[in-house]
Amino acid sequence: MDFGKSFKFYRQRAGLTQKEAATLIGINDYQLGNYETNRSQPSLEILKKMSKVYSVSIDKMLGNNVIRNKIEKEQSNNKQDYIDSAEVLRIIEEFVAQNDNKNK
Repeated sequence: MDFGKSFKFYRQRAGLTQKEAATLIGINDYQLGNYETNRSQPSLEILKKMSKVYSVSIDKMLGNNVIRNKIEKEQSNNKQDYIDSAEVLRIIEEFVAQNDNKNK
């Protein structure tokens, strides 16, 4: 998946330069550039910060349907209308780890 384009899109939509966004996220602009060009993938903690700075949910920033489908599958397996936030974080962490391993 091309997360980099998504990261760049939401940063620009927020009206931020790479340097401004990186400062708000707590990383350097070189590292943010690496995320936006798919040279590296952000950790879950960085994704949380990007989500807050860009005012967009993590699932939307990562391609919405992939994580949403995983969550809906989990709900279906457990026959629940919801799953708790810890389970959502576990699904996101698993997704990020799988994609990080693919990029190595």
